[in-house]
Amino acid sequence: MKVNTLVFFFLLVSFGLKAQNPKVVGFLPHYRFDQVDNIDFNAITHLNLAFANPDMEGNLSFENAPIAYTINKAKEHDVEVFVSLAGGYLLPEWELAWNSLMKEENRSAFIHKIVKYVENNNCDGVDVDLEWQYVDALYSPFVNDLIDSLHAHELLCSASLPGTYRYPEITDETLEKLDWINMMVYDLTGPWDPENAGPHSPYSFAESSLFYWNGEGVANERLTLGMPFYGYDFEGNQGVTSFTYRYMVHMDEENAYLDQVEEKYYNGIPTIKAKTQLAIEEELLGIMIWELGQDHYSDFSLLQAIDEEINAITSFSEEQIREKASVFPNPFVDQLYIKHAHHSRIQLYDMNGRMILNIDDESKEHKIDGHSLAPGLYVLRVLYDDGIEIRTVSKTL
Repeated sequence: MKVNTLVFFFLLVSFGLKAQNPKVVGFLPHYRFDQVDNIDFNAITHLNLAFANPDMEGNLSFENAPIAYTINKAKEHDVEVFVSLAGGYLLPEWELAWNSLMKEENRSAFIHKIVKYVENNNCDGVDVDLEWQYVDALYSPFVNDLIDSLHAHELLCSASLPGTYRYPEITDETLEKLDWINMMVYDLTGPWDPENAGPHSPYSFAESSLFYWNGEGVANERLTLGMPFYGYDFEGNQGVTSFTYRYMVHMDEENAYLDQVEEKYYNGIPTIKAKTQLAIEEELLGIMIWELGQDHYSDFSLLQAIDEEINAITSFSEEQIREKASVFPNPFVDQLYIKHAHHSRIQLYDMNGRMILNIDDESKEHKIDGHSLAPGLYVLRVLYDDGIEIRTVSKTL
């Protein structure tokens, strides 16, 4: 946790949360390896190198990009490194190779090469990222055998899967054998749906994804919550285009606290913090990020925002947390109550960063009238002389 004059607390005593150390899984594609020196490896636990694909002989490559320097940087900070296979789009030659190598007669030799590649490069596991049209009847038999071989070598295997869709070809056995699932809770809309302008990764999508995979029998402790460090612009003359979070902050530092600028939709700091809180409150395995190379490497960093939220739990005792504000009920309908032991200022923001309320008086108890507030998520800031608490509260009907 970075030393800062603003200390972030957010645990709600009413949730009865216990301290934990969530995993933070950050993807880094090979075309961003030049960003590796900018990444704060102290803020992640796992680095997924994206994406390795085979030739027809089963030899893996990151499009010939060198990986040793990136792996060594991660290992210097005790970060586990995974080789992420395939990706959301395969070149025709890669698709041809996957279709051949996953067949029963070729599968064993291919898996042997994958395991050797992981071991030879001092990595710790594999993430399977075959998606959509590339997931067929060969998927589960291949992944099952891959997991068995990786586990035999004390290596791990995860899979990246859509937020609210299970490919029919993925069997219950495969879901059970995976060490964890990275929920890709983004791309709810995008260039493929240009008429559906709007957020592609709202907070509600995180909630529905968790509910969906619970319904598929996957426990929270085997799920990571995927977050985007990018967005989509629905206003451009060239159709819907993607942009990085870094681009938005370069345009205007105030954009770091927003989720929408004109027809550009993304996740700013408040939403990233709120999702991190959700992951911890629900005791998920952790957070997943696509992708680290799109961050703004500054005090406006989204990775730093995630790290601050995680450390707000793991750095303070329950007794220290109880000394801070009590906020209830949450969610609220008509009234929201805030009680605290010290003088403070209360501020309420919507998820676009607009201040809705600002209370500054000597009272240690405050009541917020929710009748005029629209249902949704809000950020509550409790400002003390020696620090700030940031809470996420929700108004329901």
